[in-house]
Order: sequence, then C-alpha cells, then structure tokens
Amino acid sequence: MVRALLEHLMYCVRRSTDDATTHTVPLEAILMTSNFHTRQGLVRKQTLTTTDITEIRQLADLCNQYEQLHMRISWVALRSRAGNEYHDLLYYQDDQLVGYLSLDSAGGSERELTGMVHPAYRRRGIFTTLFRATQEDCARLSIPHVILVCERSSVPGRAFVQSVNASLELSEHEMWLANFQERGTFDDRVSFAQATLDDMDALITVQAQSFGVPEILSRQSLLHRFADPTCRIFLATFGEPSVGCHEPLGLLRLQEEDDVIGIYGFGLIPDYRGRGYGRQMLEEAIRLVRSESEKPIMLDVDTTNTVALGLYLSCGFVIRTTYDYSHVATS
Repeated sequence: MVRALLEHLMYCVRRSTDDATTHTVPLEAILMTSNFHTRQGLVRKQTLTTTDITEIRQLADLCNQYEQLHMRISWVALRSRAGNEYHDLLYYQDDQLVGYLSLDSAGGSERELTGMVHPAYRRRGIFTTLFRATQEDCARLSIPHVILVCERSSVPGRAFVQSVNASLELSEHEMWLANFQERGTFDDRVSFAQATLDDMDALITVQAQSFGVPEILSRQSLLHRFADPTCRIFLATFGEPSVGCHEPLGLLRLQEEDDVIGIYGFGLIPDYRGRGYGRQMLEEAIRLVRSESEKPIMLDVDTTNTVALGLYLSCGFVIRTTYDYSHVATS
C-alpha cells in the first residue's frame, strides 16, 4: 500500500514539474528515507509507549475472551519500566501486534514470564521465538532460570510448558473477596501498622521464619518493594501495651493495580500461629483497603496450604482461577 502511494506521488511530481529535465528519485531511496514503516517480527523493549501498552491490553483482552482466561499482567509495572533491562518482547505481523511476552522480577535474580499469542496466529512458532529470545537475554545477565506463569485452564499454555520440559515449582489459587465475613475479635496486644525502612530487621526476621527466605534475598526484595509507590508493607507486632518492646509476628503487603488491590507476602511466625492473629491482620488489611478504595481485593494462596485456604474462604474469598509456576533453565 505504501509503495503504491509513493509511485502515485512520483507520477504526479513528474507530470507537474516545469523543468524540461525530470529528475526522478529512485523509489527505494524514498522508501528508506520516508517515515512510512511496517513493524515486523521480534522487537525488544526496555520501556513501553502508551501505544504499546494499549495494543498489549487489546491483545490480552482478545486472548482472555478467546480462552476464558484471567491473564495476570501488571499495567502499573508496564507503565513504570526502569529502562535498564529488556522486560518486554513484542512480535508483529504486518504492523499488527500478535505476540507479547513480559519478564518481571521481584528485585532478586528470579524472572517470571507471562506471554500470549493472538489466536489467529498460533502454531507458527511465535511464542517459541519470544521465549528463546528471553532465554538468551537472561543467560547474558547470568540468570540461571525463568519461571513460566501459566493459567491452569489454558490448554495451549500447558502444552508449551510441557514442550520445553519445565518443572512445576508451585501452584496458586487466585482468590477474590466476595462477601466479607468479619468476626471483629481482636487481641489488643497485636499492633498492625505500615512499615518503614526502620522496620527492616523485623521484616527480615518474619520473612526468614515464615518463608525461609535468606537475609540477603529478603533485604533485596524488601528494598525493591519500598521503592515501589504502588506497594505498602505492613508489620504486625506483639507486646503488652504497657511494655515498650514489641516482637514482630507477621507481615503482608498491599499492591495497588489499575483495577484491583492485591494482598501478597502474607506471613506469620510459626510460634504465633493458631491464635487468630492471622485473621486479625487480614481483617484489618481488608477494612483499611475498603476505607480507601472501592477496588476489588484479591490474594494468592498455595494450593497445598489448606490452613491458609480455609482462612481465606472463611473471610469471604472465592477461588477465581489457578496458576502454575514452572521453572526452566536459560542455558
């Protein structure tokens, strides 16, 4: 189409010139110097434009509708890329975005990978191209493996995970709050407040005892979270009101997205479990969110964590979908 337009313009210029000698510029030179271009094939991006994000959202909506999925993409993260790493790989066919892969980290060496291909352009090797490019990029950064995030109900997604011999690491239910069932029973020895950098040592203690996270990784991840304006970390402590010393007992973080607020990293030190403190923390977090926003509230839970699952169900959360996390080497 562009070539035909330029040929027509060249013809008009030749017809309208007053010069007896017509100087014709080669068509290929015009094509090379013009602003007309067609996006084609693989494109790596460190930051995304508004147009890029709009096209990714349109592709995600199409894929979600086609397979009845709930693909999880942080639009906040897409708008705030630091520009120091290739987090987004886009694939075009005749100027149309038909494939996309997002590579996200939590501040450590791990990278989580989420991707999609337009239903009409599948089985053409597009996602394999995106994935192999990501493997190469991560290998150059000395990242040993990536984690493929696949919604369990996606048949093509599960087939790809199997094709690259990825090993299942864990599975999580995504749960959304439906009808909040609060008990309202509180132990006034438990304090629940937004954490600051001064609470770093206490937060590291909770993460180490709740999840077994090494201190160096915990500190790195927490610093990453504190630098994120859409993230708030909350610390729960235990102590008598008349005593100045309070022991850390649990933590969680609130992550705000465009259309939902998530509760993540919910951990409780083992010695404080089974006393209702986890529910007290969760109810306080829910009331806080509802006092500030009308956005829905969601959280994730390991499918094997029956105690936590029971807590969330009793508070009014329902399972929306399930994600499998599988790791595969980059080399």
